[in-house]
Amino acid sequence: MQMQSFTSSPPAEYFEGPEKKLEVYFSESASERGLMQFGEETWAGILEAAACTILHRQSSPSFDAYLLSESSLFVFPHRVILKTCGCTTLLLVLPQLIQLATAIGSQIELVQYGHLRYNYPELQLFPHGSFDEERAYLQRYFNGTVHTEVLGQEGSCWYMLSVEQPSEAPPSEGRPHGWDTVRQAFAGDDILEIAMDGLSGRVCDLYSGDTYGSLAGLELARDMTARSGLAELLPGVLIDSWAFEPCGYSMNGLREQYYYTVHVTPERDFSYASFETNDPRFREPQLVERVIELFAPSQAVMTLTTRRGGCALPAYSVAGFEAAQAEVKQLGVCASVCGVCFTSKVDSLDTASSASTASTETLEVVEEEHVGPGRESPPVAREAREPARPMLVA
Repeated sequence: MQMQSFTSSPPAEYFEGPEKKLEVYFSESASERGLMQFGEETWAGILEAAACTILHRQSSPSFDAYLLSESSLFVFPHRVILKTCGCTTLLLVLPQLIQLATAIGSQIELVQYGHLRYNYPELQLFPHGSFDEERAYLQRYFNGTVHTEVLGQEGSCWYMLSVEQPSEAPPSEGRPHGWDTVRQAFAGDDILEIAMDGLSGRVCDLYSGDTYGSLAGLELARDMTARSGLAELLPGVLIDSWAFEPCGYSMNGLREQYYYTVHVTPERDFSYASFETNDPRFREPQLVERVIELFAPSQAVMTLTTRRGGCALPAYSVAGFEAAQAEVKQLGVCASVCGVCFTSKVDSLDTASSASTASTETLEVVEEEHVGPGRESPPVAREAREPARPMLVA
């Protein structure tokens, strides 16, 4: 199956904003820390296969959050979520993740892989040249059936692959076995993603360094977080943000067991932004509407991936947008995905919007050990400014 492509040639210095996203779920190991026992050096080595590097790390008792040269990595004791944009080779990390599972006495039970349609799939590298190529690569490492689903219509397709491999080990006392392990371990930890392109010009400017004069590093990232409205959207969240040169923005947020991540490609010819979280509050219609308003896109594709059969989203009404009918797809036995596309009723590319309410609150900077930039970024990465330390939004 070939992925849709724009008919025109890509603009000069084009950057593919839509991310690939890999979720890998492991059976329980003897160690409560599981995968979190591996440090930054281990993950940096694994990420070389995906052609991206670590910029900064922030941790909580529940998970480690890594800002990357292309998006984000979240490491839980028995779950990994890796999200990369550009021409990264995300699926090439699978062999090393399988090795990590063996190292902790575990095995991979469930893999979910998906992405919004690429604007220019012909620019992608192996194994991401086509949906069929991605599926074939995933099938190479697992005995189970790789389930394929495509949600949405032309121009807003969301591609999903899923493979299930329940544990064959005998259950220990008090511990479920097989599919029950997957269901009980991850039930309720649904993941909401909103992928948006065609951002308004005003929003694009908010994520460009030129808008902020001489600000750089920590001050620049903090100002972007505040003036964009993200600080107000995420009260009580520990925000670890990064401003790119000459434009662009990434953010990881941590609150208890919940993660939040935002990535913005603000070049007007191919602007894109994404918001993702496992916080169930963000399925509420008023918060979905708020996220979309913050970026004023021409189109927003929202998906909810669950770790159990059945998937449902409430009815949404976003001012200024038309919502398509929601779709629901079963991903094998223990997971499903549902999605809906919102299309702006006006051309938002040059329309001023109220999406970026300035926040004038004083933001408390949290002192923590500075990890600093990793190795030199690969050619597809933007040059990064000085790293921004995380902040706690009151």
